[in-house]
Amino acid sequence: MNKLLKLTALASLIFAVQSFAQDHSHHNMHKNQTANDHSNHTAMNAAEVSHSESVYQIDATWNTHKNSQLKLSELEGHPVILSMIYGSCTTACPVLVHDVKRLYSKLDEDTKQQVKLVMVSFDTDRDTPEALADYVKQYQLNNDNWLFLNGSEQDIRTLATVLGVRYRQRPDGDFDHSNLITILDKQGLIVERIEGLSQPMEKPANVVAKLVND
Repeated sequence: MNKLLKLTALASLIFAVQSFAQDHSHHNMHKNQTANDHSNHTAMNAAEVSHSESVYQIDATWNTHKNSQLKLSELEGHPVILSMIYGSCTTACPVLVHDVKRLYSKLDEDTKQQVKLVMVSFDTDRDTPEALADYVKQYQLNNDNWLFLNGSEQDIRTLATVLGVRYRQRPDGDFDHSNLITILDKQGLIVERIEGLSQPMEKPANVVAKLVND
């Protein structure tokens, strides 16, 4: 069994355990939970990852904000800047999106044309293509280089495991998660990860520029 299949199996196990825990958490949730719970985002440390397994080996079909379908392998040949968020987040996720914008803004115009910016949602229920399209419009991200994706819970879990992104859904429906931006090379290999919010983007921008020229 290769590393990717092992990661997929691990993702399935994690998904089953967390689904069980979430069911019990929902059952025991206090009825008077306040509306302020959504602001209590907990950043989760990213996990270690393989740098020798292409993300494009994940055989999943994703729904895009353009109401089309996409396999990640269709991005092969382009450097990709990728992060995982969810649309109703009002804390870390808008900062992550802004951080991707900051990284993209540091690239020259020729490099920008070659790069894909991919945001994958944790929230398979609420982040429909229509909701993601509204998100793109709200944050003025209607550049063709941006792709906002959602898929099945299993495929989201598998991708998160391969990227080393940890996340969990809270009883209020929102998510705690790793704050992570990943740079993939043209073959889908992980070459750089930026963990944390509002990090310096000069080095990552140089990495992306080099990938375009390789």
